[in-house]
Amino acid sequence: MKKIISATLLLVALSTASFAGGKEDRKLFNDLQTALKNSTAVQWSSTSDYNQAKYSFNGKTVSAFYRPEDNSLIGFSLHIVGNDLPQDIVNAIQKKYSDWKIVDAIYFIDENANGNYFAQVQKGKSKLALKVFANGRVSIFRTMPS
Repeated sequence: MKKIISATLLLVALSTASFAGGKEDRKLFNDLQTALKNSTAVQWSSTSDYNQAKYSFNGKTVSAFYRPEDNSLIGFSLHIVGNDLPQDIVNAIQKKYSDWKIVDAIYFIDENANGNYFAQVQKGKSKLALKVFANGRVSIFRTMPS
């Protein structure tokens, strides 16, 4: 699952489509930056595509992603578990993918404080990564390997 989320995040970072961040996204973005700076338990890892700092924020796992060539921020990912996925996001997904099961989700805030939800859904052996926009539109972000 971590590989799927990481692959999705990499694609998110390279994607330019996101909606303008609201006050809540800007505040969360600033809070995540502050928490990372003040955290004493940051786990760093690297790939050829990004550097990752994993830490805890309000009891949730957060990852900060940076470009390896200049260490500039790509964005923050908050892993969403259980009932933490907002009901309007769940409703938007279920409207279009009613017979699919939501198996994982993240909230990604890019370096400009623009946020989007991404959810992995599954139906039998088929898996999709979905992007949910602020207006409730759901699109297939990526077909996941079975």
